[in-house]
Amino acid sequence: MAKLTVTKGPAEEEVYPIGEGVTLGREGHNSIPMPNNRGCSRDHAKIWRTGPGKYSVADLGSTNGTMVNDEKTGRSELEDGDVVQICQIVFRFDLDLDEKPKPKVKPADSGREDFAAILPGEKQRDERPVATELQGHAAIQMKQRLLQYNKKKNTKSAAGWDLSQMGAGIRWAFYALAIAAAGGLFFVVSKVIGG
Repeated sequence: MAKLTVTKGPAEEEVYPIGEGVTLGREGHNSIPMPNNRGCSRDHAKIWRTGPGKYSVADLGSTNGTMVNDEKTGRSELEDGDVVQICQIVFRFDLDLDEKPKPKVKPADSGREDFAAILPGEKQRDERPVATELQGHAAIQMKQRLLQYNKKKNTKSAAGWDLSQMGAGIRWAFYALAIAAAGGLFFVVSKVIGG
């Protein structure tokens, strides 16, 4: 069962189970009454279960608002470890172990190649094609990345600059500037040599 733990304010370290839902406010009829929480409205906020492992918080039109992770909210979904603040009291929202999402474990594949080392040419590929293990959208994405890498590899100018990212107008202006600089250099050299 999910819970709220007070991390700051009166009754620090107090733990409140949420169950299907709780209300928070200054009045005693709330599931979590906070009579000594200055600035708290009579019926301030509610937290409830929206599905397996899913909870939401909503402000009930309070005067001073409800904060989730230092941001004022009208309503938002809560994630494990979120911080909910109601005026002077700060709670940490924790999911029960049974409700926490299970990490997806990928089996180790020793047969896969290290593409990060293959792309810059540090390692040679096996003879098989790039996307033999990949199918559908993943195969298309891998092919596009390899093509993009190969295009970028071959777009450097004679001076070693990559001009492929420049627009056509800027690229022509760059060429014109380079020609003018070369012409000026020729003029200076011919004056020095010619006397």
